[in-house]
Amino acid sequence: MSPLVKRYLEERGTVFSVVTHRPLISFDDAKEILPHDPRNMVKGLVFRCADNSLAIIAIRAAERADYKRIADALGERRADLRMAEEEYVRDRLDMEIGGVVPLPINGARVFIDRNVLELEEVVCGTGRNTATLVIALPELLRIAQAVVGDLSKGAANQNSLAAS
Repeated sequence: MSPLVKRYLEERGTVFSVVTHRPLISFDDAKEILPHDPRNMVKGLVFRCADNSLAIIAIRAAERADYKRIADALGERRADLRMAEEEYVRDRLDMEIGGVVPLPINGARVFIDRNVLELEEVVCGTGRNTATLVIALPELLRIAQAVVGDLSKGAANQNSLAAS
């Protein structure tokens, strides 16, 4: 677990558990390695905005991101939307690809796809791809300072965003 993530969780009195495992990068890896229901798995995508700030987008792992909706949520043009470089993510967030957690570490903005709200429990990254966070959805929403919106291909409403 990333020390920054651990400190963030502990400072907020967060109730969570961590499962350690061999490195995983993909949803297929997670389904094979983790003992959790794949429907509860949430992936974090990190985007580097035009002002060099970072935004973490959390969507259910089995779903595909809708880049147009994400660009709109971030206030970016779709043509300018780009994933953050692995080294930039590591330097700014202390997170590895395959282990991104939807928390506002070092000022990153967090957006959670509305479909994640269907879950009772969220299984996601810890900042490292060798450990996985298990957290109740209400607890994640309490600490994530996230904007909830329709950000995946499966989301119902195109233009709906609400602060949680």
